[in-house]
Amino acid sequence: MKIGLYSVTYRGVWYRGDAVDLLSLIRLAKQQGWEGLELDAERPHAAPMDLSSDDRKRLRNLAGEVGLELCAVSPNCDLSSPVPVQRETMISYVRECIKLAHDLGSPICKVFAAWRGITLHDGLATYDETYGYNQYGFWKGDRRGFVVDAMRELCKVAEDHGVMLAMQNHGPDVVNRYQDVLALIEEIGSPAFKACMDINIEPLADSPEHARKMADASGALQVHSHMNAEFARRPDGTVELVAGGYFDDKFWGRQVAYPAYVDALVAHGYRGYMNWEYCHPGLENGKPAGIDYVHRQTEMAFEYLSALRAAAEQKAQLTSVS
Repeated sequence: MKIGLYSVTYRGVWYRGDAVDLLSLIRLAKQQGWEGLELDAERPHAAPMDLSSDDRKRLRNLAGEVGLELCAVSPNCDLSSPVPVQRETMISYVRECIKLAHDLGSPICKVFAAWRGITLHDGLATYDETYGYNQYGFWKGDRRGFVVDAMRELCKVAEDHGVMLAMQNHGPDVVNRYQDVLALIEEIGSPAFKACMDINIEPLADSPEHARKMADASGALQVHSHMNAEFARRPDGTVELVAGGYFDDKFWGRQVAYPAYVDALVAHGYRGYMNWEYCHPGLENGKPAGIDYVHRQTEMAFEYLSALRAAAEQKAQLTSVS
């Protein structure tokens, strides 16, 4: 298992301050110790319409120079809209992201079935408005069909470009849990369609048994993974998990079953990435946090993930020997 950074962490929407530009972020991610960088395909980061052929060469060349894999390109897409022009716009957007992934040498394009998105106020992001009501609730039964049709079209594009589409198990519409992703993969049946699983956003995120079941059921269909949390440093210097799961009233204190999940992935021989993303409003002393707060959280996330992976690899080795 490899560990990487998702660029949404430094897109300048979850903290008070500017975004880190992509060239600087490649250097920063390498400096922090990450093995790969996943590019968020939204301004001011990797929006395909903003990146010329020369820009793409510069990004790819710099990543090669510093020894950091550009492991994925990730469009924030909703393929389920009952409004044809909105759905067609999203299909066009994902097509361009597939081409961008190809140009950057990224093997994966991580997609959503029905991403609700965020809104920005005074430069800061919130989920409150997009998650506060049931968008297109009266279309809920039909929206899965729109996703199936869109994914069949996009899988052909991905196959032509040698890119893998990895759908994340992100709700609350169409896809709500890992079983929904696996069902779509089976129905569409394309070799270019796999899974991006995140135990953090599962309904039973804090259940070790559920984490192991998800890893078992996904098996080789899983090619990518995400994680998100809040951490604190104990007096002895070690890192502890203090929050996780959906950013809701249970976020603080929820103990996401990351140890069990990483154990299960390593035991299954998972070779993909688990990428850290800071993707909720950063608060420090009750006020919007600055970038230094996100730096500290990212540093602790790297330590936490590295320790989980090392422990899981040691456990797997001992099991193999015995």
